[in-house]
Amino acid sequence: MRRFVRVAALVPAAIIALGLAYTGVKTYRHSQPEQCFACSRPIHAHARTVAVTNGHARLFCCPACALSEQHQEGKPIRVSELTSYLTGAKLSPDDAYLVKGSDVNMCTHVHEPMNSDKRTADILYDRCSPSLLAFAKRSEAVQFSREHGGKVLPFQEAARMFSQ
Repeated sequence: MRRFVRVAALVPAAIIALGLAYTGVKTYRHSQPEQCFACSRPIHAHARTVAVTNGHARLFCCPACALSEQHQEGKPIRVSELTSYLTGAKLSPDDAYLVKGSDVNMCTHVHEPMNSDKRTADILYDRCSPSLLAFAKRSEAVQFSREHGGKVLPFQEAARMFSQ
């Protein structure tokens, strides 16, 4: 009987401990910035891209990274959602225009990489370059490209360029 009383006294304590652990894990996960599925860079609010790969929706830091993943993995990836660079609004890829290769690249590192001689190293490849920024209207993309350079393309055309 005493053994039953001891076990019965431990059950509520165990339930409370499990509840606290669960709450701690959820809090920790929500306090961490979202990271890109492919390159682990932070997700940028105005370049966030959602793509379906292997049947799962994945977050990417930018459209270039998502399309690079398709090219590198050789598996079909369907971009299902883009984010307007100007407003942060969700965009359908079918209706979006991209500016490719402007002087704005949200994924660029602040510090240049160093080689073993402590000199800046040349970057031969960056999956997020050239930059691809999404816009809801062609006129917005054209205006942006006048100020920052780059080429205006419908999303589908930009996606085809990455798949070749």
